[in-house]
Amino acid sequence: MRRRDPPVKPLVFLFVTVLVDMIGYGIVVPLLPFYAREYAPGAALVGVLGSLYAAMQLFGGPFLGGLSDRVGRRPVLILCLIGASSAYLLLGLAGSLSMIFVAVALAGVAAGTLATSQAYIADITGLEDRARGMGVIGAAFGLGLMAGPVLGGLLSLYSPNAPAFAASALALCNAAFGFLVLPESLPQEDRTPTPLYRLGPLSQLRGVLWIGNIRILLLAVFLLNLSFTGFLNYKPTRG
Repeated sequence: MRRRDPPVKPLVFLFVTVLVDMIGYGIVVPLLPFYAREYAPGAALVGVLGSLYAAMQLFGGPFLGGLSDRVGRRPVLILCLIGASSAYLLLGLAGSLSMIFVAVALAGVAAGTLATSQAYIADITGLEDRARGMGVIGAAFGLGLMAGPVLGGLLSLYSPNAPAFAASALALCNAAFGFLVLPESLPQEDRTPTPLYRLGPLSQLRGVLWIGNIRILLLAVFLLNLSFTGFLNYKPTRG
């Protein structure tokens, strides 16, 4: 059965959600070396922090995806935004290296807005409109990554902690916006009553790998991200 065109408010919210999420990410991540160098200078520490963020995404992403199938997209999106706001606030208040690690880990766990937004789009669009809806998410992703580092650099001129506080405020305002205007997209009868103990990353990944040709797509995405992050971290040396 053909689904109706997506309502404007949810699309606006999803666009803003991903935009703000990527702006917050872009504001904070380039400044992590400056936060960390006060406690233990060195490139290795920055690499560990980046790997920690990705590792927590590995554990948090599948759980949040399964949770959104169980309880709906709206509460998971709002929860992720509140978690991101708390992580950035903790980073701005961090007075020790351990607090920085906790903040980065929490930010990684809460980084489920993009995947949940895509699931929301799939819920409210038909096959003929889905690519257009996903394009909205992709546009927000690119704009956020482009604007975040610029805003972070400008805010850092006022205070080293100002970018983290700004990212926290953006995420919290977005959570309030979603609470007020975002309807649920997944009807009760379409939800999957998966037990919580089966929402772990290994169980979820094993289930996904059994879906058709998804293994090839996952491998392609893995190689793309591997090459992209390697390019970003490449530092040419002079001979």
